[in-house]
Amino acid sequence: MNPRVSVIIPAYNRSQLISETLKSVSVQTYTNWECIVVDDGSTDNTIEIVKNLSIKDSRFSVYKRPPESPKGANVCRNYGFKLSKGEYILFLDSDDILKSTCLEKRLKLFKTSERTDFVLANSSYIKEGVFYNKSICEFPIDYKSEDYFKLFLSYKLPWTIMSVLWKKVVIQGFKFDENLTRLQDIDYHISILSKRDYSILRLNEVDTYYRVEDSKALNQSHILKVLNSFNYFLKKHINQVYIQEKYSNNFKGFIVFFLTHYLYPNIKNYKLEVEKTEEVIKESKIFNFRELNLLNVQKLLISSGLINKKGLGINRINKFLKKGLMYE
Repeated sequence: MNPRVSVIIPAYNRSQLISETLKSVSVQTYTNWECIVVDDGSTDNTIEIVKNLSIKDSRFSVYKRPPESPKGANVCRNYGFKLSKGEYILFLDSDDILKSTCLEKRLKLFKTSERTDFVLANSSYIKEGVFYNKSICEFPIDYKSEDYFKLFLSYKLPWTIMSVLWKKVVIQGFKFDENLTRLQDIDYHISILSKRDYSILRLNEVDTYYRVEDSKALNQSHILKVLNSFNYFLKKHINQVYIQEKYSNNFKGFIVFFLTHYLYPNIKNYKLEVEKTEEVIKESKIFNFRELNLLNVQKLLISSGLINKKGLGINRINKFLKKGLMYE
């Protein structure tokens, strides 16, 4: 018996890249799949490209995002999932690439144990046509569900969105949060992993490629989306029982990372967003009084630019702060 795999791809103005992505699906050595492309309102010929391909290969199909639904990749993913007919699900972005044996090798792992809920593999980069072999996130194959949950809560990401082949029944009740424009895959995986202990198998080899482009650089629009998404994400998760009771140190690491990498370096341009985040953090009481003071010193060093100054004992102070704010 060869179960069907549903590959779900949200797309927006990807006419220059989506053909390569779809070709990587079409050449899969495992052939019982369907590829559902959900267009998010493209103004180029993305839809025409997929339609033309679907005439040649009926396993491809393209749909428009429902007009009553808000714009966004998450809406498209959820709609694609609703339309899917496969027993297994793979979410793929419209500029990323599958290795030809991706589906075949992942499905073989499922056959080794009926209890398996999902199979993981590694992803690497493709940049300017060059495929890299170094894995973005590689972890031991004996990691358990809770180990991965801790990693996501700490922002030490153990896989990308395309690194997972899901049993459809496992994720039947879950949706991508349509209010998030960033952190959506992390939110999705945390929501799933918080529910129960899953049986997971890992194929520790690269079989997917994440495209890196200069256009993905951190411009002001991108930073603002990250900050707004982080505030929403924080409010959603910070008071959850699983964080407060057992995993607060892991989540503190996540918060510290975003404060020091996104909020504090941009405080002059996004003061309101930083203030909103700090208010949520204080109200949650996840950090104690001493830790809040350490964060304030870190904010001063980063926002003033002193963090990059030589001398003045700054390096020693920064090491002290990092030690005091280091979480699992």
